[in-house]
Amino acid sequence: MNNQPLSFTQSQKLQSQGEQVIAGFTQSMMKKPEQFSPGAFPVYLAGGEGAVVTDVDGNQYIDFICGLAANTLGHNHPVVTKAILDNLSNGLIHSLPTPVEVKTAQTLVDVIPGAEMVRFFKTGADANSAAVRLARHVTGRDEIMTVGYNGWHDQYMFDTPGVPSAIASLTHRMPLFTPADEPKIIEKIANRKDQLAVVLLSVPYNRVLEKAFLQELRETCSEHGVVLVFDEVVTGFRLAPGGAQEYFGVNADLVTLSKGIAAGMPLSAVAGCSKLMSRINELQVSTTFGGEMLSLEVCDAVIKEYKRTDFTSYIAKLGSILKSEVNQISEQLGTPLRVVGYDAIPMFLFAKNPEEHVKFAIPFLAQMAKRGILMRREVNFISGAHTMEQINDTITAVKASLIEMQSEGVFDIKENT
Repeated sequence: MNNQPLSFTQSQKLQSQGEQVIAGFTQSMMKKPEQFSPGAFPVYLAGGEGAVVTDVDGNQYIDFICGLAANTLGHNHPVVTKAILDNLSNGLIHSLPTPVEVKTAQTLVDVIPGAEMVRFFKTGADANSAAVRLARHVTGRDEIMTVGYNGWHDQYMFDTPGVPSAIASLTHRMPLFTPADEPKIIEKIANRKDQLAVVLLSVPYNRVLEKAFLQELRETCSEHGVVLVFDEVVTGFRLAPGGAQEYFGVNADLVTLSKGIAAGMPLSAVAGCSKLMSRINELQVSTTFGGEMLSLEVCDAVIKEYKRTDFTSYIAKLGSILKSEVNQISEQLGTPLRVVGYDAIPMFLFAKNPEEHVKFAIPFLAQMAKRGILMRREVNFISGAHTMEQINDTITAVKASLIEMQSEGVFDIKENT
């Protein structure tokens, strides 16, 4: 395990160029250098294999960022590669629909609880916006409730520059960080029942929800004719083969999916009952690249791979061990680090207060990178390519990192065991 400062010469050169020619520096705000540990963390990656990535300076790391959750099976997985190579000669997109649209839609219908029809898009924000438009159409109401992050489109990010302030009156953004937030959501739905079209729920990562709350949410939405959408852009195929609906045993009216739907290929979808989904035909909802063939072929192959390998059980097992061991080490050392949330989506938290958390997370990420581990400041991901040996290496790196942070005065540690 390396414990020496890393060289980022090539990353720094590319960064200087990228800042000049790419608006906003990169394509996702969650990949910007300031999201990690600036100056002590790679900026550009050159490639990856399995659970290991290599930066442009030749440094290798065990990767827990996983393409912001998209690389569910790891990097350069043979199932993904085979699906692409076997179908590449058929073309990318054609002038009329292709059979793979039907095949892959059926594959999704077969695995997602309550799904009878599917519509394909390219990004999670696309899928969520289509679900919202459909919900507004079928209910005849304009207001929406968002719980968690649902994408960058205006109706979700109305308090940011470039978005008309008038949109704010149509969106109720509700937190779900603690159990105390739950009755406020139920109350808001009841209070706005005649104006509210949809509740778009993204499962929080900092805690495991109780089934009882989701059942109450389901019943409340049904009582007031509000469409319930589970935003499973991140959690889809990670919590259970059928997602959060299967994991909790509670069905939504619609489900939105992306990220792991095609293990890194650009694809998203809305799925649900035919009573609702068939009414998309009455709307202006259209995208040229929703029928792009390679992503659909990969989706079909990946979902079958999830079933074959019992993917969700495997990543949950590894994540459970990582959480348990890190929490035990942190407790022994007396550090504030706690790993919380779902086993397959371990959230590393140093403090509930965001500013306090970041104060510790920045040096922690630097220490971990130095030891060959790439992590995010909060939510991390286990992939199907991670091995028990890599999990053990990560646990060792966490302990060493926490001890070194103590020696540097970042926080106090009771005993160096």
